[in-house]
Amino acid sequence: MALALINNTLYALVPVETQAGWLELADICKAYLSGPEHEKLHDYLQDDVKAVLVEKSYIDKDYRDTYSNFYSKKFANRPSTAYRLHFFNCLIPAEHLFSLDQYKDNYIGYSVIRPTQLNAIGRTILDPCKLSRITGMTCATDFSVHLFGVKFTVKGFPYISQDSDVTICAHAAAWMAFRYFSERYSAYREVFPYEITQLSRNVSLGRLLPSKGITAYQITEIFSNYGFYPEIYSNTQYPDNFYRLLYYYIESGIPVVACTTKHAITIIGHVSDYNLTATNNNSEDYLTGYVANDDNHWPYQLVLRRGLPESGHCSKLKIEDLVCFISPLYEKMYLSAEHIEGLTDKILEHPSFGVNAVSKLVPKDKLIKRIFLTSSRSYKKFRRENPLPFGLQDYYLQLPMPKFIWICELSMGGFYPNKQIVGEIIFDATASHRDRFSFLAIHYPDFILFNDRDALGDAPNRFKYEHLAANTIQSYAMYINNLREI
Repeated sequence: MALALINNTLYALVPVETQAGWLELADICKAYLSGPEHEKLHDYLQDDVKAVLVEKSYIDKDYRDTYSNFYSKKFANRPSTAYRLHFFNCLIPAEHLFSLDQYKDNYIGYSVIRPTQLNAIGRTILDPCKLSRITGMTCATDFSVHLFGVKFTVKGFPYISQDSDVTICAHAAAWMAFRYFSERYSAYREVFPYEITQLSRNVSLGRLLPSKGITAYQITEIFSNYGFYPEIYSNTQYPDNFYRLLYYYIESGIPVVACTTKHAITIIGHVSDYNLTATNNNSEDYLTGYVANDDNHWPYQLVLRRGLPESGHCSKLKIEDLVCFISPLYEKMYLSAEHIEGLTDKILEHPSFGVNAVSKLVPKDKLIKRIFLTSSRSYKKFRRENPLPFGLQDYYLQLPMPKFIWICELSMGGFYPNKQIVGEIIFDATASHRDRFSFLAIHYPDFILFNDRDALGDAPNRFKYEHLAANTIQSYAMYINNLREI
């Protein structure tokens, strides 16, 4: 039985270890949550949630934004507050409600229920590591929640569903990416749903509300007006490497908005199977699917390659259904994924410092490339904690680097499944793609080269290199920081 605090309009604690508890929750939320949406909630969380704390009359900043700018202007009266459901993976006795500190580790997250009748699921933050049937590597950051004076922290990726009036799928997908960035990085401001719809004003035909749908180019304009420098990729523009380019950005920890011909989703992570063979000598060969937030479903859905068996929470969409994606980039990320792929191949094949030219230990055709973008600060911190052979991490710690760097890690079939690599090429992300000396360092198991980025042209002193006294390959830790393992 639900416990009402003070009176029946504030909070209710509902144990949901039985079907009767879920029915009681449905009855409490019936004014806001429709039967079909309650079924989705039940099906998604029934294996993991044991107690739900219902916070009524919750002032949700995202719903209040759309209420003030749209719903308050309608003839039919609509509540200005929402419900917020807090999920725990254990039962909570009624007498412990005002001493919730002991349940911090049991807190899964929350979901806002909007009084919009249709598509009521609002801002939702769930920890994927506390949900069964979810696997992979995802973008994640910390979100703070306060209950009865207790601060809870949820590590996850934000989710919201379209309300179909103010926002449609593309707006919801953009909101998820924006809220992730604003919560993780102080450089990005928090933006609300109605404002997102207005960011495409200059490229829209007709009125913006009620929303009727937007194009991929309008999504790009939304990203630009928010403050990003987005790149848009289509499968017709890049027929040979479209899916690899998508993978590079996801491996970089950059959530992207991906589109089918009729829908938009936010891709936030990936799932790989290391029992596969890297037939193209690329880490993308191990990919079996992407982790995505699709506003038609609950978060952390798997978008698999066509033909693979489904397990866990799988979307009906397949990777092959994606026709374009928009990647939000920082201002000074001048080199894009397609450039790095070409530059890497040129270096590995170079007659003077290519792998076959200077390394006796690693043949080029055995290498597996893993390409990603990261911050130099994060990379140096990781390398200080995870050293390289011959103490090379000390050179990396001293090496001047821009704020962001592209890295192509080099591994081999026997090392990659164990998250071990044998070398890397580090690129200056601010370089021009026409710059043949855009790299900062080249490292093979028995060779290291540093490039002075301030040197002009073919200056004889721009390179410093050394042949390392290695008779066998010494592997070391793969860089793992952009994504969180579930």
